[in-house]
Amino acid sequence: MSYFEMLQTRGHEGVVFCSDAQTGLKAIIAIHDTTLGPALGGCRMKSYASEAEALTDVLRLSRAMTYKSAMAGLNLGGGKSVVILERPEHKTPALLKAFAERINLLKGNYIGAGDVGSNTDDLKILRQHSPYITGLAEADGGLGDSSILTALGVFRGIQAAVFQKLGRSDLDGVKVAIQGAGKVGFHLLEHLLKAGCTVFISDLNDAALAQVRECYPTVKTCDILRLYEQEVDVFSPNAIGGAITEDIAHALKARIVAGGANNPLSSEKAAKILHQRGILYAPDFVINAGGVIMVACEVEHLSFEAAREKTMGIYETTLRVFEYAQQSHLLPWNAAQKLALNRIEEAQARGYHYGRGQHTERAALV
Repeated sequence: MSYFEMLQTRGHEGVVFCSDAQTGLKAIIAIHDTTLGPALGGCRMKSYASEAEALTDVLRLSRAMTYKSAMAGLNLGGGKSVVILERPEHKTPALLKAFAERINLLKGNYIGAGDVGSNTDDLKILRQHSPYITGLAEADGGLGDSSILTALGVFRGIQAAVFQKLGRSDLDGVKVAIQGAGKVGFHLLEHLLKAGCTVFISDLNDAALAQVRECYPTVKTCDILRLYEQEVDVFSPNAIGGAITEDIAHALKARIVAGGANNPLSSEKAAKILHQRGILYAPDFVINAGGVIMVACEVEHLSFEAAREKTMGIYETTLRVFEYAQQSHLLPWNAAQKLALNRIEEAQARGYHYGRGQHTERAALV
């Protein structure tokens, strides 16, 4: 498949390849859709096995951001960027400056934020050279750590899935297996324990597990492979994408899959396997939208409290997806995607398209 075929198949508006010989910058910015607003998405900074792998990653993630923002009711489109690093030390202030200057060339059609490999210090440097950066630390005028609301949204999604699948409005005694003890996983753990859940957790990072043991001695930590074998109500992937392969989908001993990881299913077939086995999947881009809600509120100069209140609504949004999936005989992931596309198509039918300068009906989309 050619690059243009890849873009057309996924519905992307454009991709920008960025280079700077002096700093060694190699970056890709993907804009999937700007119907509802500028394409917002994180700046991922990491090493890749190949440039083709980096392109595939940024295309997949930018499309997911379109769905995520649309389902969250935001006036934003979907975008993503990747900065290809051969080694972590190649991420220098000079390289970040060069990348910010490339973002400026898009004149606000892409807004960057934090992601894997980029922290608030990096975002502060980027913001010094570009107004099109959000997700800043509170000390730098932002709303702070977006993982706080990402975890809250995932928790609300789990509550909705438990209500849908188990018919329960509380989580007391519900068993949850968390894959990933990073920021989102750790904050989610706190919510679940407070709700009375029994929690198992795994992470490849021993230091992250050590922190869990220190803060919550009653939580059961285990090897990542053993985590898949736990007989639980909810399996919550909060680490890397593609972790749930077809084999794991066959082997999971859970009734619900709901987590904060982007694209946790390795394939559409994995989603079908879960469905065939009666395992309810809460679409990742619906329940992990707390982070993008937070940075969207930062862009609009709203408060953390406003972002938190909007994130709480992920519960109702998730239930709406499940209801639509049942009515339309669709998998939940397909149902959520269809609802997101419906919102975009309705805007286009009214002649609204932010990216083409057609803004007259913007207020009606809030």
